[in-house]
Amino acid sequence: MFRTRRRWLVAAFVLAITAIAYIDRVNLSIAAPVLTTEFHTNAAVMGLLLSSFTWTYTLLNLPAGMLVDRVRTRILYSAALLIWAVSSFLTTLAGSVAAMFGPRLLLGVGEAPFAPAAIRTLADWLPKSERGTGSSMFISGVALGTAVGPPGLAFLVSTYGWQSCFIASGTLSLLAAVIWYAWYRHPLEDSRLTGRERELIVADQEPPQQEGRAPWSAIIRHRDIWAITSGYFCLLYILYTFITWLPSYLVQDRGMTVLSSGFTTSIPWICAFVVGLLGGRISDVAVRRGMSSLDARKIVLVGGMVAALAILGTAFSASGAVAVLCLSVSTSGIIFSNGAVWAATTDIMRSLNLSGSATGFVNGLGNVGGILGPIVTGALVYATGSFVVPLVVAAGLALVGALAWAFGMRSAPTASVAGRPVAGMGDARSSAAGAGS
Repeated sequence: MFRTRRRWLVAAFVLAITAIAYIDRVNLSIAAPVLTTEFHTNAAVMGLLLSSFTWTYTLLNLPAGMLVDRVRTRILYSAALLIWAVSSFLTTLAGSVAAMFGPRLLLGVGEAPFAPAAIRTLADWLPKSERGTGSSMFISGVALGTAVGPPGLAFLVSTYGWQSCFIASGTLSLLAAVIWYAWYRHPLEDSRLTGRERELIVADQEPPQQEGRAPWSAIIRHRDIWAITSGYFCLLYILYTFITWLPSYLVQDRGMTVLSSGFTTSIPWICAFVVGLLGGRISDVAVRRGMSSLDARKIVLVGGMVAALAILGTAFSASGAVAVLCLSVSTSGIIFSNGAVWAATTDIMRSLNLSGSATGFVNGLGNVGGILGPIVTGALVYATGSFVVPLVVAAGLALVGALAWAFGMRSAPTASVAGRPVAGMGDARSSAAGAGS
């Protein structure tokens, strides 16, 4: 079976690396309540620290995306994972909040190529008709890492101290780096890929519209890319608010212990993992039944952000169980939409050989929302003494994101090269695979 499904083994490995990436991100969130007490700091300062990873991550996403279109993902992914490991190990040496900023900024450097490399890998390995499912697998790794990370890391923090969770996540990253480098090959070079599966992959990919890569300005001029980026800004504001502040919310507003908050935090993300896989499947089925690729992705994008409005129930519910239920719906909606962001981006830019660069562009600008989410939330919690106002703000961003995708994206993807339109590229079929990794 696996001899004819190797592309799904690659997609599963991408999912696993994504889960590790988010375990590396959430480790600080789990340790935050302990660090706040041990280092005598407050929510506003902790918000800056929780956000600091996104500073370098966002700044370097654009160049990292361009790098992915030029360097093999086998090498780039392995190098990135090594940096994640070093960052986690260095964090254990910190003796103050200020000393933690350096390792977190380094983590942002290492994770900058992560999303572009994932999308480039999936673009190389999956035909268009399976791209939504592959992208949703990638994004479901976000939910998986954020689901399995908190309970395990919370146990380590409660039992062995906060340093232990960084040692564990660093070791995991190191192992993944070694395994990926030893195992992964580009589909045109993979001797374990059958000829039948290689033909299936190549036959349903967009044909390149020109030799080499299109001008990078093709990304900037594209209306749909800007619409995707606008909605993604809103999505990442909410996502990073949840990732960084959910454990502290459960401790402060719901009166849980660090250990119980770690287990409760996993509930919304377990739900999101399952729902996220469905999102890609839904859009792929719609594409196979004749719907234009962007219309199919738009259904998932808008539907997920509408579901994210359930965060209002968390803000105003007096019941802890109802609050967690609403969190689960909202988180599932975010992950449901997130995979379609990358399927749509690849649909638009694959034929111009700019999948990595376009991913870096969308992810880089979108992550400005990821920077602001933890900072604004920390400041509002510090000013108001609760999470009600920050959660209402997050709901407002969900509405804005849904509107941006509903009315900003056109029905059929188009792009231009040197002023000449390239229409319908999202529905093109191919006899050649993309170069690169």
